[in-house]
Amino acid sequence: MKKLLSILLICALTFCAGVISHAADSGEAMQAANELYGLGLFSGTGVTKDGQPVYSLDRTLTRQEAITLVLSLMGKTDEARQTVSQTHFLDVDAWAVPYVGYAYQQGITAGVAADRFGAQQNVTATEFLTFLLRCLGYENGRDFRWDDALRKTDWIGVTRGEYTNGQVFTRADAVVVCERALHAFCRDSRKTLAEQVLGMALDEPLALPQTVADSSFAFRFADVPAYTGAPYVILNAGIPSFSEEELSHLSFERYGELDSLGRCTAALGCLHSDLMPTGSRHSMWSIKPSGWKTTRYDDLIPDKYLYNRCHLIAFSLAGEEMNEQNLITGTRSMNQDGMRGFETRVANYLNHSDNHVLYRSTPVFEGRELVARGVHLEAMSVEDGGEGILLNVFIYNVQPGIEIDYRNGNSRAMENAAEIIANRNAAPEGMAYVANTKTGKFHYTWCSAAEAMSELNRYYSNDRDELIQLFTPCKICNP
Repeated sequence: MKKLLSILLICALTFCAGVISHAADSGEAMQAANELYGLGLFSGTGVTKDGQPVYSLDRTLTRQEAITLVLSLMGKTDEARQTVSQTHFLDVDAWAVPYVGYAYQQGITAGVAADRFGAQQNVTATEFLTFLLRCLGYENGRDFRWDDALRKTDWIGVTRGEYTNGQVFTRADAVVVCERALHAFCRDSRKTLAEQVLGMALDEPLALPQTVADSSFAFRFADVPAYTGAPYVILNAGIPSFSEEELSHLSFERYGELDSLGRCTAALGCLHSDLMPTGSRHSMWSIKPSGWKTTRYDDLIPDKYLYNRCHLIAFSLAGEEMNEQNLITGTRSMNQDGMRGFETRVANYLNHSDNHVLYRSTPVFEGRELVARGVHLEAMSVEDGGEGILLNVFIYNVQPGIEIDYRNGNSRAMENAAEIIANRNAAPEGMAYVANTKTGKFHYTWCSAAEAMSELNRYYSNDRDELIQLFTPCKICNP
């Protein structure tokens, strides 16, 4: 969470400056400009008659203006003016010579030709973000490629996939990514850029919960119990295996490259409500994950189709749609009965807090099989040290009554499929509970809310201790 100083600076300047466009439509750019200005790391283009700063956030940035802004973010403008830095660029305006020269000598920027900096050219997203990565200590050619800087800034959370390589940057775009960069850790350091530049933290320190830090758990599919009817199994008492290096003050999503068989690998996200979608999801019919076979069992599966295109990080959590690195071939049962309950719980937490959730979803394949045996899911709420969310589960990629050939996605109905399904859907005898995998709540089986629940969303259990880790008790029946 931002410290009180930052909050007060934002509030004091909220009513400054005029109408903005582009990335600032949500108000993020104005908030970012206010915070940077209050910290002395961003200058406006003038002042109003009331003495308030004018930011001109809708203006594009030239390359020489961009360098000046980046040096301001680093707190280096005074040092640049007082340092004699030679520059062989002939197209730089006199006022910008100290800044361009200093940035060139520090390795933050380079020219577009031997004697030209491209000073009057509009700066692109690729160029500006390259400058920013160098400020954070990342080196071109070692940590990233200059022509693919967006991949790295998406990785660390300074950008979130909203920019393209050739896109012209406005002042609004620049202040948004600069403000985020203050909360990013510098390379090979647990110090943020704000700590390095200002000597002060804008965020509370992050640390793993002691139970996570002390855990020596390592996932092995061979240790996962055989499927016996429950859609998932809790591993390591629900304690995940995250490292200190994975903690972040910034939201991000990281999707592993497909392997040589076209299979998804792990997806890791530092999720926050700012990543969650505001619109509805589109069709994903054109994506065919490894092992995909369109197969129907009209009499055995409520919504007929055996396979779903299952997100490793749900659309409801990060708004990711047509991403082949995020979609696997999963059964209707795994998707609806297994993953949905956890996704709903995390979404509810994000919607009701300003915290982040570290979330890793790993498909588990045996040998060269094209269909995953299941998904290893881990999650931990960051700022509260796992008090809100702490998960470590394996979700089985199975469908009751259906036998799956994981090598290729082929399947067939078992001889006693109808009996298997009937036994599974029947409420257990005695004091049983039923959870709604869509709403994230659980009830006594006799509860009126449970009676109205769709069969598609029911998950029965007699284990209240298990349910309370995953679902919220109903307020009608108070299970």
